[in-house]
Amino acid sequence: MRKNTKTQLCKPIVLSSCDPLVWDQVRQAKQIMIETGYLPSYADFIPEEIVFMWERSIRYGIVWDGQVNVPHLTEAQFDAVRERKKLFIDIAKEFIGEFQGILEDTEFTMSITDENGVILTKTNNSDRIWHNEMSIDVGDVWNEQYVGCTAHTLALAYNRPVQIIGPVNFFKVLENNISSAAPIFNEYGDTIGTIRLVQKNADVSRLMTHTLGWVTSVATAISGHLKLSRRDKRLKLMNSTLNATFAHTEDGYLSIDESGYVIHMNKEASKLLNLGNEKIKSSFFNILTDSTLVKDSLKSGRAMLNQYLSVDTGEVITFTADIEPFFGERKKHAQGAVIRIKRKSDLIKAKKDFSTANITFNRIIGKCSAMETLKETAKLIAKKPINVLLLGESGTGKEVFAQAIHNHYNQTGPFIAINCASIPANLIESELFGYEAGAFTGAEKQGRKGKIEYADGGTLFLDEIGDMPMELQPVLLRVLEEKRVTRIGGYKSIPVDFRVIAATNKPMCGKLAENNFRQDLYFRLSVVNLEIPPLRQRGEDILLLADNFIKNICSNFNIPACTLSAEAEKLLLEFNWPGNVRQLQNAMTYAVTVASSRTIYPCDLPKDITENDVAVSATKLDDIKNIEKQVILRTIKDMGNATDAAKYLGISRATLYRKVKE
Repeated sequence: MRKNTKTQLCKPIVLSSCDPLVWDQVRQAKQIMIETGYLPSYADFIPEEIVFMWERSIRYGIVWDGQVNVPHLTEAQFDAVRERKKLFIDIAKEFIGEFQGILEDTEFTMSITDENGVILTKTNNSDRIWHNEMSIDVGDVWNEQYVGCTAHTLALAYNRPVQIIGPVNFFKVLENNISSAAPIFNEYGDTIGTIRLVQKNADVSRLMTHTLGWVTSVATAISGHLKLSRRDKRLKLMNSTLNATFAHTEDGYLSIDESGYVIHMNKEASKLLNLGNEKIKSSFFNILTDSTLVKDSLKSGRAMLNQYLSVDTGEVITFTADIEPFFGERKKHAQGAVIRIKRKSDLIKAKKDFSTANITFNRIIGKCSAMETLKETAKLIAKKPINVLLLGESGTGKEVFAQAIHNHYNQTGPFIAINCASIPANLIESELFGYEAGAFTGAEKQGRKGKIEYADGGTLFLDEIGDMPMELQPVLLRVLEEKRVTRIGGYKSIPVDFRVIAATNKPMCGKLAENNFRQDLYFRLSVVNLEIPPLRQRGEDILLLADNFIKNICSNFNIPACTLSAEAEKLLLEFNWPGNVRQLQNAMTYAVTVASSRTIYPCDLPKDITENDVAVSATKLDDIKNIEKQVILRTIKDMGNATDAAKYLGISRATLYRKVKE
């Protein structure tokens, strides 16, 4: 096939005239060129494409004044062509058939050739018109090598429409005709044949120059029909393949166009959503209880994974789905989306494993300068999908900030939390990475997804990250770097995309110094460090939090609201709060429970708070410990290693390690 480069827009090759003198000049110029090899100067009006083909015709050794003698394909050869060109021939015959009646009693004949000049089909009047001069049969090979310059060989050689008067034809026997031809293209722009219209013994006084437009239009129509037929065939094949593929998957799949109309739906989707054909004749948007997520995905062209959607088809069915937009050839905007509906077993398991992320920054109580600055910084960080390490003592609210960061960036995605200290070391690997069926004794028969897979499209919160077993750290590092996870006992690498928020209440530099935590994993997790201040450093926030806890507790217990007395407030502000916000919440629960009136007095508070001397002593002792802590950590940082730091501080290396661990 000849490759066409926007040939349908190219200028036609035309040498057409009603002037007999022009016919004679062309005839004489061609004969002079055959005899001398040169074109006479008066013939410079002849298009160069014609002159070049005359030159090639001479080199082929074609006897211009002899009889047209072309090869004919054997039956087996033509059968092979017919098999290869079946769709083209069938479409061409339809068009040829439409012109049979029109051309029957005229001197016009129409035929279709392939890209090699083989005649594939012709009008019935061809035999009547040409029976004295030559035989033109289906299967004849009319290419440039055998017939030289003609309208259809020019069209094939230059991929352009052609109209020529008779003398342009290289053979003398064709010099009284006028011919028009146009190339036919497939859907890839390749020339796959021509259509030609020949008027035998043309009368120059009745020359029909409009035949060029006629054959060009017919060629365009055949090309277009061929493209549509092949596209329809391809779509049917793709649809069959799609049906066969999705018939054996446990997930439900449906595809919609940009207006929400269902293009395709497999049986599992119909079953999971209780959808029949009669229920999806209107837009899929109409049965979604809220179509915002799907519309946003189509508008932005961005995939949305693990989204909760609901349909109402007489009963409300909630499911999780992946929404994956697809694009047309220009890829400017989404033309539809494929929606994957998770199978029921995954839905149940996912709901069990999904943590509730309902905290936003607006719900975090705190007006002290440290908390205001921390919240503003966290909001800026939350807008970008970067990993965050939350530092702070136990009970300061690290998970609260993790939820707020998640909701500020991707509220609809899953929030998966795992406490690295609370899960036995021998189980944390399967919890994180999942496992295949039969991976180990006691494994579920169907295998199980890990928390990392469930976090796909959302956030993975790793609490107490400092307690992660050393042997799992390189595996987690590889997952974070490659964004792929492999289940235990499996070989398939599963793509995942999630944000990691890690948290610890232990100084990570101590873990690094003791070689209990990989430095490369630490830097991967701590793109940004956020340190949450302890409650004792938050001043009046203590009372704000206490009032909020009291209000919520009273509401939950269905009892009248309580308030703190001035004496109780003073004790709360003076207390050290080693358990931080969690301890304050427990204290307020105790106070509301034992209070005999609607006012909470010091006697209603837990004893560890009312023993003020102990609280003051604890505060002083804690201040001393904090100073020692800062000196040790700063010295390790400045000296670069534990040995030099111990020498500088005048203590043994073992003592330094013990203090760092504490």
